[in-house]
Amino acid sequence: MRVLVTGAGGHLGRRVVDRLESAGHDVVGLSRRPGPRAGWIACDLASEGDLARAAPSWGAIEVVAHLAAHVPEDTARNAPEDFHATRRANALGTAALLHALAVAPELRAVVYASTFEVYGPPSRCPIDEAHPTLPQSYYGASKLAGEKYLSLFAADRRLPCASLRFPAIYGRGDPVRRALGNFIRAAAAGEDLVIHGDGLDRRDLVEAGDAAEAVVLSIERRADGVFNVGTGRGFTIREMAEAVQKVGGGTSRLVHRDRVRPRVDFALDASKAHAILGWAPRVPLEEGIRDQLEGVRSGAASS
Repeated sequence: MRVLVTGAGGHLGRRVVDRLESAGHDVVGLSRRPGPRAGWIACDLASEGDLARAAPSWGAIEVVAHLAAHVPEDTARNAPEDFHATRRANALGTAALLHALAVAPELRAVVYASTFEVYGPPSRCPIDEAHPTLPQSYYGASKLAGEKYLSLFAADRRLPCASLRFPAIYGRGDPVRRALGNFIRAAAAGEDLVIHGDGLDRRDLVEAGDAAEAVVLSIERRADGVFNVGTGRGFTIREMAEAVQKVGGGTSRLVHRDRVRPRVDFALDASKAHAILGWAPRVPLEEGIRDQLEGVRSGAASS
């Protein structure tokens, strides 16, 4: 099977490419910058010129895994520059890609990496796919726009198209400023692990390899519709900090400071993904933390 992977050089994309190739699929990588592998295509999806030049090189694409996105370093902060970057890459880039794929003769399915941030403030927890979508961030709004474009494309082409709503994806190479990554970077630097409030706020997480497995299963099973990809229960902020402290050798202290945001509990009900895709998270939290911490430490040592 010939699969086009956008964002092939990204945190999730690299793992999806590895799994697809290991399964014997023919992968065409698409990235904003030239990829590390022969045959990868440099393409800015929001550029009509880039898409027009890239499309003839795709060949007889059968499935697209659309993972390319602009993810702000801090997704909880709506900086002015994030509005333009997320709108361009995530909303307009997705629409342009689907427009270019409208005439792909062999296309059989599309899988799109979306985000839990399309939901906004949770009215129930865990959150199922029927939960209202009221994003509070530019990033969440832009990814929801991408979902809507994909839904229109699926209806027009009568193709199975899946939107996978991921929570925070952690693991080696994670660049996003969220609680777990912040703890890991602090531990690597020998600093205190700072918890705001009592640390009982709950967040969902998925390790990058587990996230990649969800993408591959969606491709192979021709998934259709919206799927949450998460643990169903999440972890408290304190549980994350304690796991990082343990994996890091116990040298960093846990320090509590005043709460800066209202408490929010967030976990995704992934029972639909379990039932239809056969997906379940497999990497234990401490194992994923260990790999990410080693990556941060080795990066610091080489810089």
